[in-house]
Amino acid sequence: MPSGKRATAAPAPTDPNDDALRRLLNPDLDGSAAPHETIRLDDDLSDDDYPAKKRKHILESGYEFSVVCMICGTRLDVNDSLIGKKVKCPDCHNAIAVRTPAPDKRRLPVQAAPTADDDDDFGLAAITSTAAVSSPYHSIANDLMARAESEVVREAATAPQKKRAPALDSIQRAKESLAETDEKERPKLPAAPFRTGVLKFLVDPITIARLIVLGLVFFVVLGAIQGAITSAEGAATSQFVSILYRMFAITVGAIFATNLAVSLLGILQDTANGKDAIESWPDVNFLDWIFEAFYIFSGLFIAVFPACMFAKVLSLVGAPDSLFWLITVGGSSLGVLLLFPFALVSMLESGSAIMPVSQPIIRSLRLARGSWIAFTLLSLFVIGAGVCLGAARVLWSDSTVMNFIFALLGIVLLAIYFRLLGRLTWCCDEAILAEDIRLEEAAEAAESRT
Repeated sequence: MPSGKRATAAPAPTDPNDDALRRLLNPDLDGSAAPHETIRLDDDLSDDDYPAKKRKHILESGYEFSVVCMICGTRLDVNDSLIGKKVKCPDCHNAIAVRTPAPDKRRLPVQAAPTADDDDDFGLAAITSTAAVSSPYHSIANDLMARAESEVVREAATAPQKKRAPALDSIQRAKESLAETDEKERPKLPAAPFRTGVLKFLVDPITIARLIVLGLVFFVVLGAIQGAITSAEGAATSQFVSILYRMFAITVGAIFATNLAVSLLGILQDTANGKDAIESWPDVNFLDWIFEAFYIFSGLFIAVFPACMFAKVLSLVGAPDSLFWLITVGGSSLGVLLLFPFALVSMLESGSAIMPVSQPIIRSLRLARGSWIAFTLLSLFVIGAGVCLGAARVLWSDSTVMNFIFALLGIVLLAIYFRLLGRLTWCCDEAILAEDIRLEEAAEAAESRT
């Protein structure tokens, strides 16, 4: 061999299938180009396990992903321009914070088909070259697709058929719950959920301002009601003033009750989402939130209707008035204590104000019975504090200062009650999720044994 030349090793043999696919995906690729990374037939570009470096250029901006409502489970599709903002759930109107998703949760947006120009009456497509129709790459693609389909059919025929596990539905529900939990990014439930950080929301300046405003409006409504009662027994002029008081109390009272109900519902929802600062306050546009108040009103109706109906039936058959009022007041109080939280949380879970029973909430009575008992005892304490506050207001009914204190503390007690109800909702959701995970593990173990 001449000394001026060096022997070179023969090039390694290449797979013709890979070479054909490379030429198909990149027609401008020269056969003498440097080796580079190729795409295999079995690669799935949408698969979570596909290497991030192969799709890095499409994941940094202009992508879409999904967020899930914590209350009703509705899945919403959003894009990266909404990160850091809030979107409203179309079912339960809960404010959902849009956070940066994990890389494997991102996907390319669906591109709409281009429309014809206005000056093109018939929307005719541009003339294409006949050379593209007769391109040799069409035959290469057809050969590769036929080969891939034959391999898939052959593997499916030889693969052993696995028995479907009896808990397949539980597995699916558990996987969906896990996926939703990853997207929620909710903080961890405290070890003592009804004691740790329960009153922390009261130190937020926005919450303090909201509660003070609600207390002032409540104070005005109570004053109008008291004025209507005291002036109704006077002369004709006083009775006319009483009518004006009543009209004012009814109008302002209805607006106040609706806004208060939505505010309390926001405290419940944000607390269930693991937040300490309440953000879901009703805004100026009442059309966006007025119908959310029906959840509270429907829950109260379900709580007090059985006792009132039973007392009315007893009154019709000749029961004394004392028994009528005893059953009405006592039964309504018991309904608010026991039926109201269950009905309200069930309606929020189902996303309907007329569905007071929900299967997941029924499961929570067994899975989170300790949390239900703790909430009932604490709510009994809060309701008792409200009764004592009402008794003090009756004793000092002529005191303006006492009326304002009663109105403000009454609003604070309601806020604390719904804060506790939000913690109960959080506990129920965690208990249901834990059981779904356990069912998934049991189903996987049973499937592996088969």
